Amino acid sequence: MYILGISPDHNATAALLKDGKVIACVSEERFNRIKNFFGLPLKSIDYCLKFAGINPAQIDLLVIASEVPPPIGPHTTKGSANTALYNFLKLGHRTLIEQVEWRYPHARRINEFGYNLVSKTLKGAIEKNRKLVISNTTGVDKNRILFVDHHLCHAYTTLYGAPFLKSGIDKILVFTADAEGDGLSATVSLYQSGKLQRISKTSQNNSVGGFYSAITTYLGMKAGEHEYKVMGLAPYAAKKDLDKVFNIIKNWIMVDHKNLKLKTTVNSHSFLRLCQEKLVGQRFDHIAGAAQKLLEVRMVEWVQAAIKRTGIKRVAVAGGVFMNVKLNKLLANNAGIENFFVFPSPGDESNAFGTCFYGYKKTNPDKNPEPIGDLYLGPSFDISYISRLGKKLQAFKITNPRNIELEIAKLLSKGEIVARFVDRSEWGARALGNRSILADPSNLKVVEEINKMIKNRDFWMPFAPIILDEDKDKYLKYLDKSTGYYMMMAYDTKQDRRDDLVAAIHPYDKTARAQILQKEFNPKLWEIINRFKELTGRGVLLNTSFNIHGEPIVGSPEDAIDVLKRSGLKYLVLGPYLIVKS
Repeated sequence: MYILGISPDHNATAALLKDGKVIACVSEERFNRIKNFFGLPLKSIDYCLKFAGINPAQIDLLVIASEVPPPIGPHTTKGSANTALYNFLKLGHRTLIEQVEWRYPHARRINEFGYNLVSKTLKGAIEKNRKLVISNTTGVDKNRILFVDHHLCHAYTTLYGAPFLKSGIDKILVFTADAEGDGLSATVSLYQSGKLQRISKTSQNNSVGGFYSAITTYLGMKAGEHEYKVMGLAPYAAKKDLDKVFNIIKNWIMVDHKNLKLKTTVNSHSFLRLCQEKLVGQRFDHIAGAAQKLLEVRMVEWVQAAIKRTGIKRVAVAGGVFMNVKLNKLLANNAGIENFFVFPSPGDESNAFGTCFYGYKKTNPDKNPEPIGDLYLGPSFDISYISRLGKKLQAFKITNPRNIELEIAKLLSKGEIVARFVDRSEWGARALGNRSILADPSNLKVVEEINKMIKNRDFWMPFAPIILDEDKDKYLKYLDKSTGYYMMMAYDTKQDRRDDLVAAIHPYDKTARAQILQKEFNPKLWEIINRFKELTGRGVLLNTSFNIHGEPIVGSPEDAIDVLKRSGLKYLVLGPYLIVKS
């Protein structure tokens, strides 16, 4: 059985599930080089089918996240009259929100009624048209195409992606939170006795994700992309300074304990206007610190309220808000939680998994799909590509070392910085070693070197470490009730070993967004770190994504060579080859 899952929203992605297991997944930006591309991921779909060696007629079910198209930007049914009308009405509706609700807050109920009316009225016509367009574009029979609610996809992603069900845990609390999707911004669901029941939903007009995006914009950064920079900036603010701003904004978000909903003081689309009115004159780092504190306080309160209501202490979360690793750290440390799982890269790109899982459960109600393991689910390239690159490699020295992993470890132990492009690419926003830049984290100077040669990151932003699973307790205050394989958790570091990874921790609060590496996940990467450990005594490397700042992670050998040429990188590992730029 083959199920094709598609998320056409922010960072459009396709995944393919075969007999209960996701075997391929990649985001469209890796092919078209448009960061966070919205739309139908045609090249990603093509990759998934080719990887499995099948054609569109062999797809049993094509499941698409989101019942209605994205409100702005390119989308799956571009050119559709019904979709164009829907987007016109929704954008016009948003303008009405900003103008009317700002003056008359009680109009929010009318706004929600209007949104629901427009969505429900046009939903059938939009769905019919989308099915036809998608069928004609992909070759999949329109009768095998299914649309699923955005937040239900997020819930399926983390419920069935987590190891809980395979471990015999049968009562789980599932939380989703993002900017918006299908009219909602957050949900709470209860899984028990084999059934998932939504017990709370928060409308898109009360969006915590919308609040954080507004802060991102107010600070001069790009919403939907740079929220992580706000999180990275937040620790620099002294408590007394951030608390002054926190006292201004603390009531902007509240928790309705009775209904387990999040509530915002203004429509979330008006948060930027509220910032412009209330935060003028406040310092940028103080604002970042206060915003992060408000997010943490309210999200922890929300989760605790649901635990108190249900008595269930196993928690799984998904949605873009949970890209915030500092928030995840607080939740995992919460005494009320026994087990905590964050689905990796839990923004809209992860809904490609959720759609696959939903489709599998729909067709196999008595079976559960396989939970996720390693995330090396993208394209790989045959070694013959090296000859096809031809003239592009004439300026470089190319060798084929007998033991490339040992050669990389030796270079790293000598203080060199090495880009690595090998085997299948990892899916998601985090580079997990196969499309990574590696360095010795004990040398603080590599931060400046990497930034100068390629990354150009903001001065306050940290890099991250890869740590051998067997050494995690040496460097981190690790929590066994959470999973650290996917760089979705921040951890406190142990003071006596910080010198070993000083270039890969946050300069101010000394936390690390670590990737804990098990040998079975990536034997070659494990071999590099283990060899490096033999040479230096340190089982940890600095890891950052292989891309020029602002661009998607490299997707092809041509991309890798292009970045090598345009950057200050000297060493590139391309499959079994070591390429050196003089």
